[in-house]
Amino acid sequence: MPPQIVIVGIGLMGGSLGLALKSGNPDLSIIGVDSEDVLREALALGAIDTGFSDLKSAVTQANIVFLAAPVAASIALMKEMAPYLSAGTIVSDLCSVKGALVAAAAEALPREVLFVGGHPMTGSERSGIRHADAMLFENATYVVCPPESNVDGSDSYQVLIDLLNTTGARVLELDASSHDRIASRVSHLPQLLSVLLVNIASASRSVDPELLLLAAGGFRDMTRIATSPFHMWKDILHSNQREIMDALDHFEQHLASLRKAISDGDSNDIKARFQDAEQTRDFIPTDRKGFLKPLSDVYVFTSDRPGALVDITGSLFRANLSIKDIELLRIRENTGGTFRLGFNETSDADKAVNVLAAEGFVAYRL
Repeated sequence: MPPQIVIVGIGLMGGSLGLALKSGNPDLSIIGVDSEDVLREALALGAIDTGFSDLKSAVTQANIVFLAAPVAASIALMKEMAPYLSAGTIVSDLCSVKGALVAAAAEALPREVLFVGGHPMTGSERSGIRHADAMLFENATYVVCPPESNVDGSDSYQVLIDLLNTTGARVLELDASSHDRIASRVSHLPQLLSVLLVNIASASRSVDPELLLLAAGGFRDMTRIATSPFHMWKDILHSNQREIMDALDHFEQHLASLRKAISDGDSNDIKARFQDAEQTRDFIPTDRKGFLKPLSDVYVFTSDRPGALVDITGSLFRANLSIKDIELLRIRENTGGTFRLGFNETSDADKAVNVLAAEGFVAYRL
């Protein structure tokens, strides 16, 4: 008999998890916990089978509970639901910090309840149940923190792992401290640097008002995540403060060393840094999603005429291709302009080039 699943928090992540689990396990029953308005939308999308606005009523029926809420809220939810969990229940979370959750679970949850920290390394710049996507977890790394022991020696941990594998994610086992240290380097520090780069650009506009007109290409790509809302990051920055501060210390040391190399005109030192960066980046897997999956771009030149953009998007619509981002890069009156079109998948971008070329457009990828 399939386990009874409860997802607390049916936003982008919780809703996507429900859709992914249902897609891989059609007979699975999923209970959602959220506000009435959110539950109605989740039911309509098929992300859940039943909804409760009352936590107690939901978790008393649960075999597995997923907490899809921010760090502080997830910790509070553990304390609230602890008295109502049955022995052998599995509790997991989707938070971006693991140490704080593992510690809170050890204190709040009964010993007969198994807690497994989890962090799916995927997401979107959008939020809310309306943007839930059954494919959000596909090929994403899903970090889990193995418990020190299973409840009563059962195979409940493996039951959870088997369930997560049906979402299309790639499960990676890490202890909580290793996760938080790594996340501070590859997720939390890049987020802060992205915000800082845009802050610097914003502050410079009073001197150079044309600055943002030149801030395309590399700058735009480097700062894509700067638009992530602060409410998503407030708890992360607080809960993983020690590791983030350590990452910032390392960054400051490398920045000071680079500054000195530039000041001294030490081209060999700078060249070595570029080469190391190029070689190291080649080891980053290209077949896995990150927090914000990079888009595959197509560039299209069109003449300056009414309806040109409609013709471009119409051709792609008829080919069943979905554009995820669009930008007018440059235009010259009475001549033409170049659009940048972003696609989720490389295969879609390649297909778009062929479709547009067949329609007479100049389309290419870099």
